[in-house]
Amino acid sequence: MRLSRSTWLLGVAALSALAWGVSCEDQLIQTATRLPGDAGVGGSSPTLTDLACEGEPPENELPPGAAFGEGEELASSPLVSTSYGALEGPGLSITARDTFRVHVNGDLVAESESARTPLFVPLSLLPGENVIAVSVHAAAGTPAALLHLDELERSHGSGSDWKLSTAPDGDWTAPGYDDSGWTAARELGSAGDLPGCDPEARFPSNTTARWIGPAPGTRGPIALRKVIRIEPIGFGEGTTGGAGATPVLVSDWADLARLAGSDEPAVLLLAEGVHDFRRKGSEVADIEVCPSACSEDPEKTLYQVLTGDSTCELPLVGATRDDRILRFGSNKTLVGLGRGAALPGVTMDLDESENIIVRNIALYDLNASLLEAGDAFTLTQPSRIWIDHATVTWISDAFADILAGTSGVTFSYVHFDGDTEAECGGRERWASTITDAEVTMHHCRFDEVSTRAPLAVGSRARVHLFNNVFSNISDWAVGSSCEGQVLLEASVFENVEAATRRSDCSGSTSLGLLLAVPGSNLYRDGSGVHLGGGGEEPADDVFTPPYAYAPERASDALPQVMSRSGAGGPWALPLARE
Repeated sequence: MRLSRSTWLLGVAALSALAWGVSCEDQLIQTATRLPGDAGVGGSSPTLTDLACEGEPPENELPPGAAFGEGEELASSPLVSTSYGALEGPGLSITARDTFRVHVNGDLVAESESARTPLFVPLSLLPGENVIAVSVHAAAGTPAALLHLDELERSHGSGSDWKLSTAPDGDWTAPGYDDSGWTAARELGSAGDLPGCDPEARFPSNTTARWIGPAPGTRGPIALRKVIRIEPIGFGEGTTGGAGATPVLVSDWADLARLAGSDEPAVLLLAEGVHDFRRKGSEVADIEVCPSACSEDPEKTLYQVLTGDSTCELPLVGATRDDRILRFGSNKTLVGLGRGAALPGVTMDLDESENIIVRNIALYDLNASLLEAGDAFTLTQPSRIWIDHATVTWISDAFADILAGTSGVTFSYVHFDGDTEAECGGRERWASTITDAEVTMHHCRFDEVSTRAPLAVGSRARVHLFNNVFSNISDWAVGSSCEGQVLLEASVFENVEAATRRSDCSGSTSLGLLLAVPGSNLYRDGSGVHLGGGGEEPADDVFTPPYAYAPERASDALPQVMSRSGAGGPWALPLARE
């Protein structure tokens, strides 16, 4: 008699179990996670069909019992979008056998009675602790779910890092719940391993998600729980923003300015899309600016706002300013939802505020035809600041001007795009100057700038750069002067005239200090040029970061930065100037 493939595999598994001293049940479960058709076999009553989805989908009921959300009404959460569909933005893809409810941070945001039909929940997560809580019920057989969460920074596939309970108690769908007594979910197979349960095309094709659930043979509803923490690393670690405050969806400038500048902790949300808060009508300011010609392009005229004691060789000409300045009080979180919120004409002023998070925001078209008419971010003397997944482009002055006394700052996944028609060479002149301040920049992209990407100035400057990408830079990229210290590692330089520069300054004859960790940085297109200090890759003694971090290899960071940096990450909405 010829044995079927399934019967033969079960026999091999049983013999192997005897040889190695493991139970037949456990060996069968291991086999099920590897091979289609036998996925998830095991439990107290092993059966090949216990996890199968063959035949017509059953008539289902949602997970029964108040502990599993029965009786709850769907919440209207601002974190759930209606502006995009599956695979078009961040969110949760889920399919199950059979019915399920989805809670996010305690709110019931989705449910499905359609067995084996994938559902996509367009979802934004907030900085801090986020809880994805799912209850699942199968009409027959073992309940199981396949989940794939796409977030701005990375994707999360379901696996044994999810917690499971068959009898949850208390407010298990909310943050702060103690799930230490729950068990780890069992991995029951990859997408495609459960017959008839294969997710449709709306489910991410490259998912690493595993079917998860209890031991095969378990009946009744189950609770699944996953905590995802979105937190800064680097000098800005420990920044919590307005954590604990009830999120508020803001739609006009008056409310945004009032709430951001208040003394109370706040979590402010901006809906996906463009929020044009620029001054209009009588609020637009008439100013005079200084015209000058480009030395390399005499037909091109620059228009600069005079600052300090600056003078102009030519008669001043009229211009207008329509920018807004958003000032922050302490303990604030500002988040753009979905694929990002765009704020044309807005500069963010962080004076002496503490504990600020800005995430998924695009700042652009800030007096873009003028010079010296506003930075994207001005940090005067704040502490504990985290700027994450931001896009900065078409800015009149610097991308980020960080002044002496600033401490505890992290920029992560920020796209600094210096393409501009206002400058002679079509590139931002000075991207970012960091003076006597502590700043970490990681997974950021500096593109189309001339210099200062960034520049550390002063003996108290401590700047840590890792996993960044520097491209299309017409002069030098990373600089240190006046005894400023820079640690540069695992970063990529492409089409850059010079990767680094060490220099002195008017107040000191000492050069800046810069360590490019040997063998970690990737120099492409002849970018491995180093100015100052002999021309070799700089190897000065600099500070040791006082925090834990784990840089990727430069070659691995490159695609991550290119696809994930900026507002909206891989789903960034296009920006356009008026």
